[in-house]
Amino acid sequence: MAISRLSIIKFLELLIAVICLGLHYKSQTADWNIDTLSAVAFGGFIIILVGGFAAYIISAPISKRIDIFYSLVGCAMFVAAGALNIKHFENGWKGETRDYGLAKGSMAVINGVFFLFDALISWRGDF
Repeated sequence: MAISRLSIIKFLELLIAVICLGLHYKSQTADWNIDTLSAVAFGGFIIILVGGFAAYIISAPISKRIDIFYSLVGCAMFVAAGALNIKHFENGWKGETRDYGLAKGSMAVINGVFFLFDALISWRGDF
């Protein structure tokens, strides 16, 4: 089983999503909307990416359209969660929670870029 560029990107997406979920645990905002969007984006895409890895390991094909759809939705959700977290924590008090919140927001935006890159690679077919 050869390791492709796409599988490396998907692994990075999973790794960053797990990091974001851990940071979310340390830096909740007390704003229901931001916390819910963050938890759904991070937790939901951990489940989706683990399922994608399971399919890759057992050589079960995943539809290109479905993969692109999940990548675009992941991009939108991670960028939105990241932007809201950065906005919430940027002018906050100095402290560990603020640092975790800003790190969470930044990592989420970076993961959104990875999801967009993943969608572009899948669309072009450059595995």
